[in-house]
Amino acid sequence: MSGADEIVCAGCGSAFNASHSVAPFFQRVSGKSCRAVHSSDLATNPDLFLRKKGKTLAIVFSRSGDTTESVLALRKAKSLGCSAISVVCFGTSAMAREADAAVILEDAAEKSVVTTRSLTSMVLAGYYLAAASGDDKGSCAGLRKLPGIGRANIARFEELGRSVGANVDIRKYAFLGSGTCYGLAREAQLKIKEMVLLPSDSYVSLDFQHGPMSNVDGGMLVTVFVTDAGRMFEREIVENMKALGGRLFVICDRDGGDFSGKADHLLELGTGLGDGVRDILAMPALQFMAYGRSLSVGCDPDNPRNLSYYVTVKGTGGIGANGA
Repeated sequence: MSGADEIVCAGCGSAFNASHSVAPFFQRVSGKSCRAVHSSDLATNPDLFLRKKGKTLAIVFSRSGDTTESVLALRKAKSLGCSAISVVCFGTSAMAREADAAVILEDAAEKSVVTTRSLTSMVLAGYYLAAASGDDKGSCAGLRKLPGIGRANIARFEELGRSVGANVDIRKYAFLGSGTCYGLAREAQLKIKEMVLLPSDSYVSLDFQHGPMSNVDGGMLVTVFVTDAGRMFEREIVENMKALGGRLFVICDRDGGDFSGKADHLLELGTGLGDGVRDILAMPALQFMAYGRSLSVGCDPDNPRNLSYYVTVKGTGGIGANGA
């Protein structure tokens, strides 16, 4: 990784959302240009996303490791002289076999069609890979704390998430996140669309006020990921959405009196860790929220309508593909 001039993070579905979270963190700790690209674009339009000169490292995420577009993206990157790392849950997968190096998260694989623990594990692995490659000892130490913090708080996350999800008056959702949290906002909206089958969207936090907030009313839950860097703006967004009659779910590390009294639901992570390092702890509560809402409307959260664990993309030689 130290020899790369640029880094591209790629994936599909939840793995693409993981790429959106990992890429900006990777750039911050490595100082190298890094961006998220959908696997299909990397496979079919590499000239739009890869530099013609210099060395590129492609980090491709996939729960199954056999996702059609991601296998093709990895192969395309290698054929163009890029180094390739895969982050997968199955060591027998095509991506694990064909990458120059593989991060295999076997314990993170789930039977459900919907990605939950595999998503959080891929993001955590991506963050740690970034911090370790950048010799960022502080971030490495903080990331090592997250599993313990998660275990100590998982019951609290579940209780709050299920409580928010049980509100049947909520008919639509918006998730707002900036920086590394944008990928998590994308993932949260995907969980609602998959498990609950209700309208759900995600935005860079401040962009929500450029049109989308026209949809805010008492039937919309607006979830705001609060960052250290953008706190003053995100506090204003919460106030503005509350004034429009929306319901607010605020996720922050410490409230400090900024959000209590304004948020309908408030999750304080209480880690003392910085942006990027702590982010992934927000996901279990949101996953439980989607799970609880799914059950309340009679859906099967493990087997969403129209989806399956494996998909075959025609015209690619029959490579098996996981939805992520």
